[in-house]
Amino acid sequence: MHRSVLWTVPIAVVREVQRSQATFLAAAIAYYGFVSIIPLALLGLAIAQTLGGPSLETALHGADQFLSPAAVDVIEGSLTDSRGSGGASIASLLVLAWSASKIFRGLDIAFSQVEGVSIEKSLLARLLDAVIVFFAIPLALAASALLGVLIPYFEWLPFIGVLSQLSLPGVLVVAFFPMFYRFPDVDLSPRQALPGTVLAAVGWAVLATGFSVYATYAGNFQLYGVLGAGLLLVSWLYLGGIIIMVGAVVNIVLVGGTPGDRDGATAATDSERTEPAPDIGELAREVEGLRADLDEKTMSRSAIESELKAYVRKRQRAGKATGWGPYLVLLYGTAMTLGAFYWLQGGWAILAMIVVWLSTLGLYVQLVLFGMGIQAASVPGRLLEVLRNVRS
Repeated sequence: MHRSVLWTVPIAVVREVQRSQATFLAAAIAYYGFVSIIPLALLGLAIAQTLGGPSLETALHGADQFLSPAAVDVIEGSLTDSRGSGGASIASLLVLAWSASKIFRGLDIAFSQVEGVSIEKSLLARLLDAVIVFFAIPLALAASALLGVLIPYFEWLPFIGVLSQLSLPGVLVVAFFPMFYRFPDVDLSPRQALPGTVLAAVGWAVLATGFSVYATYAGNFQLYGVLGAGLLLVSWLYLGGIIIMVGAVVNIVLVGGTPGDRDGATAATDSERTEPAPDIGELAREVEGLRADLDEKTMSRSAIESELKAYVRKRQRAGKATGWGPYLVLLYGTAMTLGAFYWLQGGWAILAMIVVWLSTLGLYVQLVLFGMGIQAASVPGRLLEVLRNVRS
């Protein structure tokens, strides 16, 4: 039982990920996420230039734990140069609002595609979902960055390594849970929304660990730096989008059934709710009408047998009459010829032969004409039979 579940659930998840094109949806989410991070970073730089202070310097020294040296130099240069910060802040606000709406729309379509269910939501529900999305992803990114900065300052605590490994998934669970609970069009309880949330949080934590490993060793490669950090960030968002989609699929599979099954069940439920119950009396009348129509188009076995017997007897009589005609003519001619040779001689015998031949030919012609008359008399009956066969 448990082994079958361990095999069937991953197989069902893989099939649903392929069916819903989760990788394509994750690419769209990653693009708009990357576009939203840039204006968000500009806003952060503008705020940092305004506030400044020792705390900012401390944060920069802590950021070199998970950023490459080139990226840290770029950030320091941006903080010290305040030219055009006001215009950049306004532009970043507009781009941030646009990209946030696109992220919301992309996640909404992605969850609907994964679930196979599309329900029209009210404006208030859409605004609430937009607020959740607007704060969920940035909160996850800010939480991962904040933990990367703060944990090195608490290395003196016991079990700090285990705590650092568990703190990031915990923060991500809190950040992702509203999205996995609110976005699905299928009603999920908090307990049903938790498995996909945990999976997404653990996956993002692993990606954050990979990002920190990159930051540690990126300085050894001259080709890396700001460009490498940007490419890695896009890859991180793309893989993170895939993990979110997989988490949504896991929740749907664990709830029970595939989206195709739920579509069929939903359609059946909707039809049962909207269509009125049929009238039993009307159904009975329709059945009686169909039965009468079938009775008119069908024949009983006895009627078919009687018609077949009559047809066979008719054909037999016609065959006998047609077959005996030539024999009767031949018998007549033979008898008259023998009589002529027996009772007549000379020219009278020859004349009798001519008369017998002509009479025999005439009798045969009469029989042929009689048969043709019988055939002509049966033509209307045959035409009626053909018309009946065509109608049936």
